[in-house]
Amino acid sequence: MSAEAVAEAEYFSKDFEWETLRQEIEDNPSYQYHLLPFTYTTPSQQQEIQVSEDSKAWKRFHLRHSTGKFFKVFTYYFFFN
Repeated sequence: MSAEAVAEAEYFSKDFEWETLRQEIEDNPSYQYHLLPFTYTTPSQQQEIQVSEDSKAWKRFHLRHSTGKFFKVFTYYFFFN
C-alpha cells in the first residue's frame, strides 16, 4: 500500500476546536441568534396560530368597513362616435 493511499484513509474525530468555535460565536454579535432558546411549535399549534391571525385580520377588516362600502364605486361611461 502506498503512502498516498494511507493518507487518504485517515479519519479525524473533529475538523475544528469546539472551544474556538464557541468563543467566536459568543464574541460576534451577528451570531447572537445562535444563543437564543429554541422554541418548537407543533403543526396543530401552528394551525391554531394561523387561524387566530386570520380571525383577527377579518375582524379588523369588518371594523374598518362596518358600512359595507369597501368596494370603490365604479361608473361606466359609454362613448359613441
